[in-house]
Amino acid sequence: MVLLKELLHSVEGARWQRDPDPGLRVSGIVVDSRAVQPGSLFVAIRGTRLDGHDRIGDAVARGAAAVIAEREVEDPGVPVVRVPGSRRALAELAIAWHNNPAERLPVVGITGTLGKTSVLSMLEAILLEAGKRVGTIGSLGIRFSGKEEDTGHTVPGPLMVQRALADMANAGADLAAMEVTSHALVQERVHGLRFALGIFTNLVPLEHMEYHGSFEQYAAAKARFFDLLPAGAPLVFLGGDPVVRALVEARDLRGIGCGASDEAAVQVRRESLDAERMVLRVQTREPLPRVGGGVVPPASFPVRLRMLGRSNASNASVAIAGALCLGAPREAVQAALETMPSPPRRMQVLHHGRFTVIDDTVGHPDSITAVYEVAEALPHRRLHVVFVIRGQRGTEINRRDAGALAIWTERVPTATLIVSPSTDAADERNRVEPEERAAFTGGLHGAGTPFEERDLVEDAVTRVLDRAGEGDLVLLLGAQGMDVGAEIVARWLESNR
Repeated sequence: MVLLKELLHSVEGARWQRDPDPGLRVSGIVVDSRAVQPGSLFVAIRGTRLDGHDRIGDAVARGAAAVIAEREVEDPGVPVVRVPGSRRALAELAIAWHNNPAERLPVVGITGTLGKTSVLSMLEAILLEAGKRVGTIGSLGIRFSGKEEDTGHTVPGPLMVQRALADMANAGADLAAMEVTSHALVQERVHGLRFALGIFTNLVPLEHMEYHGSFEQYAAAKARFFDLLPAGAPLVFLGGDPVVRALVEARDLRGIGCGASDEAAVQVRRESLDAERMVLRVQTREPLPRVGGGVVPPASFPVRLRMLGRSNASNASVAIAGALCLGAPREAVQAALETMPSPPRRMQVLHHGRFTVIDDTVGHPDSITAVYEVAEALPHRRLHVVFVIRGQRGTEINRRDAGALAIWTERVPTATLIVSPSTDAADERNRVEPEERAAFTGGLHGAGTPFEERDLVEDAVTRVLDRAGEGDLVLLLGAQGMDVGAEIVARWLESNR
């Protein structure tokens, strides 16, 4: 049990609305009234669909000892504390409850539209190879010391974030790294964190328009990431992204540009590519700041990467730069990336035998281009593609995706193109609406691109596998609705041995 007044010292603008009780102790902090236990502090959060202020009565009935609210509420019979914003207050309470673990544990933040998970996975592998105990938080869950916890979100709420960081710090972690989404920034899930090092991959239009409303608002949301970098903290970024570069140059930041250009501080260029790996040449062209003090001298060295494509090369450039700044030697970079398998659904080679199957979580014209660049570079006899339409993202992104796909199927001859809404695999958060399907298929029709439609993604994938022959290339493309693609391929291969 913790004194509520001690927790409130960390909450900016907190004031008692009624029934102040300086001696009140609380047993925990909750935001879901159904999870309230006797003695809980209930924080009423106003969401996009539900308002926790409407559940205060239920929370008190279940035993809540006090309530945090951002607006006036009727007397619930327990002390009420008013705050300017419940989301920010929740983050501040979570930090106080767990004794600010980020003060005891350096934390790396990774943001951007595309590539966050791949960069996090690469960075984790390099740091582990370097002998560091590192924990991670992202779309693959919370991971530390061989244990994994699924959270259902790329960035969970602040209670879970701070609990995870505290667990890592208490167990002797050397550092933590986490993905940071625009939703997490707007919803204050990472408020109060200070990143010892930041990584910014890219910023592309059309993403999350259903939430932010415009690209300008999306960019403004992402720019909040810079507020979490203390003065002097290195910011690794992809210098080839004009929007990110402009955001960085407009601020007094310790930026480290990465990529293939001659201006990049960390330059990464592809030397060779086959169906299983690519070889990169890494050149650190200037001394890099080392977190904790000192510098990393310039160097040039090769990296063999068991991943394909321009996007993975770009992701590797920022992961390598970040790892070097965190003290990893180049030998750890080389050893980790040479043996690291491709992260799931990031141009992942599912099968390389009589034919080759590549699985990628595309959902944007840029990512469609990146995977087709690989298909164009890889020798193959015929190309077969299954594309799952994006659900719950609106019509505009689907029209743009269809346009990009139409251009590339003309440039790289395609024997089979099957389009699916993945009605058998997409959950409610990714269900394709009729207008989204119409926008995508209408875009292909308008471009004169021949294609087939299958409602079930299993039917679509099975059909292209049945057609694939010696030397062919199969692409499984799509966001969450294609997450089952690897399982379908595994079943097909087992039954066709």
